[in-house]
Amino acid sequence: MGLDMYAWKTKSEDLRQENENDVDLASWRKHNRLHGFMQMLWEEQGCPNPNGDIPQVFNCVPIELDEIDLNRLQKYIKEKKLPDTQGFFFGHDSYDYDTEEVKEQDAYDLEFVKNGLQAIKDGYKVVYDSWW
Repeated sequence: MGLDMYAWKTKSEDLRQENENDVDLASWRKHNRLHGFMQMLWEEQGCPNPNGDIPQVFNCVPIELDEIDLNRLQKYIKEKKLPDTQGFFFGHDSYDYDTEEVKEQDAYDLEFVKNGLQAIKDGYKVVYDSWW
């Protein structure tokens, strides 16, 4: 068990459904700080839930990311401002800024941002979801 996170591009109106034309953009495992950033966006959006019910926590709730969200994510990554995020299933903190592993993670995350922005330009929606 643990924090599993996914992002994909879709042209579907229903963010809950997996469609045959959806394309994976990225996946992460126990990337606490990225999840904390996504939770922050979700809370700023008023905790929307396309599943219909009102969740108590940010878990199994897909959210759409727009250009503003992705540009903000890029800025947070580059400025090393992703929020410290704790959770029982999340494991240890996902960032120790001076390691090669974090530099690789940042590069992966920035590539996701780049691909997500291109997907939006190409007429897709970019969606993030997690499960823990």
